[in-house]
Amino acid sequence: MIGVQQALPLILTGKSLRAKQARKLGIVDDAVPQAILLETAIARVKKGKTSGRLLPLRDRLLHGPVARQALFALATRQTAAKTQGNYPAAKRIIEVVRIGLEQGSRAGHEAEARAFGELAMTSESVALRGLFFATTAMKKEPGGDATPRPVRSIGILGGGLMGGGIASVSAINAGLPVRIKDISLEGVNHALKTSWDLLSKKVKRRQITPAQRQQQMARITGGIDYQGFARRDVVIEAVFEDLTLKQQMVREIESHCQPQTIFASNTSSLPIEEIAAGAQRPENVIGLHYFSPVDKMPLVEVIPHLNTSGETLVTIVALARSQGKTPIVVADQPGFYVNRILAPYINEAMRCLLEGEPIEHIDRALVKFGFPVGPLQLLDEVGIDVGSKISPILQQAFGERFAAPAAFEAVLKDGRKGRKNRKGFYRYDQPRWQRKKPDASLYALLNITPQARQSEAQIAERCVMMMLNEAARCLDEQVIRCARDGDIGAVFGIGFPPFLGGPFHYMEQLGAVEQVNRLTRLMQQHGDRFAPCEALIKAAAE
Repeated sequence: MIGVQQALPLILTGKSLRAKQARKLGIVDDAVPQAILLETAIARVKKGKTSGRLLPLRDRLLHGPVARQALFALATRQTAAKTQGNYPAAKRIIEVVRIGLEQGSRAGHEAEARAFGELAMTSESVALRGLFFATTAMKKEPGGDATPRPVRSIGILGGGLMGGGIASVSAINAGLPVRIKDISLEGVNHALKTSWDLLSKKVKRRQITPAQRQQQMARITGGIDYQGFARRDVVIEAVFEDLTLKQQMVREIESHCQPQTIFASNTSSLPIEEIAAGAQRPENVIGLHYFSPVDKMPLVEVIPHLNTSGETLVTIVALARSQGKTPIVVADQPGFYVNRILAPYINEAMRCLLEGEPIEHIDRALVKFGFPVGPLQLLDEVGIDVGSKISPILQQAFGERFAAPAAFEAVLKDGRKGRKNRKGFYRYDQPRWQRKKPDASLYALLNITPQARQSEAQIAERCVMMMLNEAARCLDEQVIRCARDGDIGAVFGIGFPPFLGGPFHYMEQLGAVEQVNRLTRLMQQHGDRFAPCEALIKAAAE
């Protein structure tokens, strides 16, 4: 209907189109109000004006063998760059479309049926279907047996990057009135600008009208005191990672809000039990860990402490869903789940760097494995300073296997925080359209000469096996409720390769014996931090 040049990107990405876009491309004949849909369709049929439009000249020219060959070569290159060869369906799609064009629709349909049947039996298909059914099942789970309270309005403490993002998803996705409190009006304005920018993008894409933008912005207000907080059902705290400050926030909310107001702390590492220490109503205190950027990352960790009430838990799970998030309930242990499995993965990447492996070589190895970005680029995005605060907490709780490499301290002392201050592992002084380049001055700072000595597969194995070993510990210690939650948490929280189905699905495919063998070999090569955990040793023995 629209020619291979227009069709192929849609087929390869599964992209959805708005009605006006579909009409402009020629996929639909018209887009009309529902009230006149049948009437318009009948009129068009009677006039004989449906489908079969003549393709533009450039698309008819693409039916020539040379032009078609060039188009498919380009599509193959672009697809390989995006999938890293990890998604076999993309390659088969190109083959099938080519057969249909060159040998006719009957041959194309036969090739498509065969390809679909073969792809449905692959390990990638099994993994992706598993994730689909897991997320579908989780949407029906309330998180506990209690009845959730209605949430009619919420308060946000802190107007920074996280506070602004939480305010946005609460007002835009959940449709709730939001009141922001910050120590300065500048912080409040920053949070308001976050929502304005997100809504403006929707206006630009014609997803909403300017009037709808104003209507949604009207749900968010702010100030530098607790005016407007008295009747908030939930208050989400997004202040600095400082235990004393967070405990002070609990006291202030208890004195300014209703007795039943829930206090949810957006902390990435501090124990919720300690935040609730000294609270008059600890049953109302819970952890709610969002990931940055809040508007894009689909996961939240919901962290009840020992005294959190069942009603508080199910209310917060329901609130997270209304914000468009996928919540997983995790235990109140240092690092919770996602940061606990992420820390050893990033630490291992840092050790590879200290051994002289080039920055881009390390990141490319993990992207090729299937992660959306490499560990060092991820650290730049999250904030090197933020990452450095988590390791000491984990080391204190779990021992030397969480000890951060010395490089962390040297990088921080040099004032490198990552993207936020445009100084990290990568350079940020280049145009956006250019591919990021590593900051070569970092090598001199760390006193290393960069040279790729290990293969991409070796680097990926080191980082990933550290993550898998820690994930197995988390399940054994009941940090997560089940392996399914661990898979969803890793895929949605840190971009663990979806085609592998998550760490637990991947471990099941590898088998416990193979995992123990790999970890033992890595332990002999690189040290005791690779020692296989008891749960894996037991599983291998059985």
